[in-house]
Amino acid sequence: RKTANRLTRTCRELQPMSAASGGGGGKAVVAQNFPASWVAAAALEVLPQKVQSLLQRLGPLEGPPVVSQGPNGLQALACFQNASDARAAVQTLHGFDMRSAAEKQAANNEAPKENECFSLRIADESGVAGSKTARKRKLKANGIFLWPLPQNWAEKDVELLASPYGTVLRTKVEGMANGQKGVLIDFLKPSAASAAQAALNGLSLMGATIRCVMQEEPQAAQPLMMYFSYLDELVKSPIAQEVEPKLDDKEIFVTHLPPKAGTEDGVRFLLGSFGDIEEVFLLRDAQQRPSGKAFVLFKSHSEARKALEAIRGSSADGASKAFWSESERALRGPPLSASCVHLVWEPPPHVFFAIEGTRGAYGLNVLRHLQGQNGSKMQEIRKAAAAGSLQLEILDDTSNNGHVLFVASCGEAAQAEECWRLLSAALACVHETHAAEVRGSLVLRGFPASWSEKGLKFVFAPFGGLTSVTIEEEEENAQPICVSGEVAPSGRLAYVKLRNSQAMDKAVANLHQTKVGDGDLVEECIVACHRWHSKSWIDGSFQVSIFIDQLALSRRPLEAGPGPEDRELYVRNLPLHDMSRQQLQEYFEGFGEVDDLHLNADAFSMEQVNEGYIRFKDHRDAVRCIEALTPTDPDEADPTDLAGSWSESERVLQRKTNCYRFNVVAELVGADGSGLERIKAEARLKGLWILGESLQLKDKTAPKACGRQLHFVGRCTEEVNVRFFRDLLERELEVIHRKIASRLEKRKQKEVCEKEGQSAVNGQERMAGAWSQPPSFWGNPSPNTNNYDGYQAASAGAAWSRPPDAERSAEMERKGQTRRHKRKDKSEKDRGHSEGKEKHSHSRRRRRRKEEASNSASNH
Repeated sequence: RKTANRLTRTCRELQPMSAASGGGGGKAVVAQNFPASWVAAAALEVLPQKVQSLLQRLGPLEGPPVVSQGPNGLQALACFQNASDARAAVQTLHGFDMRSAAEKQAANNEAPKENECFSLRIADESGVAGSKTARKRKLKANGIFLWPLPQNWAEKDVELLASPYGTVLRTKVEGMANGQKGVLIDFLKPSAASAAQAALNGLSLMGATIRCVMQEEPQAAQPLMMYFSYLDELVKSPIAQEVEPKLDDKEIFVTHLPPKAGTEDGVRFLLGSFGDIEEVFLLRDAQQRPSGKAFVLFKSHSEARKALEAIRGSSADGASKAFWSESERALRGPPLSASCVHLVWEPPPHVFFAIEGTRGAYGLNVLRHLQGQNGSKMQEIRKAAAAGSLQLEILDDTSNNGHVLFVASCGEAAQAEECWRLLSAALACVHETHAAEVRGSLVLRGFPASWSEKGLKFVFAPFGGLTSVTIEEEEENAQPICVSGEVAPSGRLAYVKLRNSQAMDKAVANLHQTKVGDGDLVEECIVACHRWHSKSWIDGSFQVSIFIDQLALSRRPLEAGPGPEDRELYVRNLPLHDMSRQQLQEYFEGFGEVDDLHLNADAFSMEQVNEGYIRFKDHRDAVRCIEALTPTDPDEADPTDLAGSWSESERVLQRKTNCYRFNVVAELVGADGSGLERIKAEARLKGLWILGESLQLKDKTAPKACGRQLHFVGRCTEEVNVRFFRDLLERELEVIHRKIASRLEKRKQKEVCEKEGQSAVNGQERMAGAWSQPPSFWGNPSPNTNNYDGYQAASAGAAWSRPPDAERSAEMERKGQTRRHKRKDKSEKDRGHSEGKEKHSHSRRRRRRKEEASNSASNH
């Protein structure tokens, strides 16, 4: 921060990053760096035709190209009829290797150098590449440039050639980039220069055709000014916001702050309600005024995410905007030893410092991609913007809390804006590489430097082959936690994508911690192979989310029917390939109003799978839906048919009010959290959380919930632990479901007993009431008095049911009363006897005390 303030005070002007950086919408293009065969002496006459033939493949031109001598050699200016064709030509041809086969063979088939790649850029009205930055150059009225000169010619020979057209003031022979020689000629009068250019252009001299153009006026040196832009101020592509942050990213970059947040305390007051803020770094302009931008470092990832989502959720005009810190992502790696590292590309001596960090959210070395190989990308940006120098600095004491700052020395503000535009385009390429090559790939580590793309394709051939390979340099001696065993860090990692994505599980199982290579074509080594995890921590551990209904609930009590509050179903075999989310919701709305639709995602790729939850507004709608999804004959049902069941998540989140009358969450967690700790230890997890809409956690390090339904989130270090994790959860739930089933059975038996007891009491009451009626109530007895089972009353309304049993019951009741009277008499007798004994003992004690008193009196 002190270094930033020092640089701000010493600069003459601070030009902020322009949000609207145009991309050159003109029709004119400038071509440079032609192949050597095109600019040979014998081929110069047809150079315009060759350029025209090349460019017309991308779109029609307004006329033939014009060839002239530019500051970096020959250049051709052409104009397309449509600006879109010009942009397409630049995107297609710029940087293309147009060398002939002979030229490539002469260079030992090495990669082309920067000045050997064809260059095509959008031009301004003056015909200079880089319309936003370059100055308009004026032609020198009395000067011409003539080339190619015969190799044995000297300046005296040039003067003899030019003197017939006027007085020659100066001649200067210069070497050209293609190895030829050219000469600058200054005349006394402009008319002489014009005459010489018209006469000498196209002249055949010693078997070569001479080209002659007017010189350009030398540019007056202008004072350079320093311009600043942080990496986070560059224009970001939409892909950057879609990238999942690391789960220990804690810094956000906020723009459009209100005036009241112009101080550090103001920012803390504005955002402090979302969590504990550790540091605020305000950005200021050259006059030390707040620029409305700040880096805010929170104490935890969850607090930073909460603040970012709240800011993004505001839709008011002029509201603040927030992004995850690009500096924090770019500097994920080992800490730097220096407090400020400079990356400078300017005239010799060149200074290069390698900044490494592949542990960020992109999985790429962001700063190395921005720099290019040996700083070539930064040199190219500086030259394209015509800047005096371009410098990159990292400000702070460690890389984990540092911020990336670009410093450009330019003569005009437009040159600095062009630097920022080109840097934004380079950053967008990093985002595109992540989306295309890294996301959804397999990561391979531990392979030696001798391996190339061919070696990687050889290793993955048994799994169906590869569609793409990206080899990335990572920090030295870097070995995340997920890489263990005998895998040796090699300073490189590879992102590979299989042709058959279904073979990823097989590839990981067969390659991880395995010796590969044949020792002949491919060097043998032990490699580590795992998936790219979008939700992960910087140490290599990753997040796995498992919803409770995704588990095999083999012992789920089926006898427990849904309660009146159950409204949620778990649905499988959803046709996601044929229907969109909106179409699925419309289908389920045919049963009733839908409250929520949640589609589950794969634990590794985070892509949606064909399972999810559907929650209705009313229980009756859910019943209609489950009846429609339940086959009439389960034996004839197709396993791929749409199927559903009542949500176990909803029942668990209802606690003791569910149909089980059992608190599953409390049983899993344990009274003191010992249940979760035991599962975490057995599954070898670094962290374990149970998340759901009605569960509140005090742990600020807990990850964000993946949905409203109950799910388990584990922090794994090895992919094999995921299987252990799932098996342990299924085992724990099986034990709990057994306990629930046992309780339900006991409850059912108790209810049956209570019901039978109540029925017996009601029967006795009915019989007692019936026998208490007068004898005439039953009517005449049946003639068959021996068959009591079939006995019925003769008169209507009579009730007769097994009278011998009734008599036996009355007799037993009389005997019971007799026994109760005997026990009562005995207890009363025993009580009277004990009272008599107690009374007798009291009288003896009184007589003894009287005798003792009389004896003592006689002694005295």
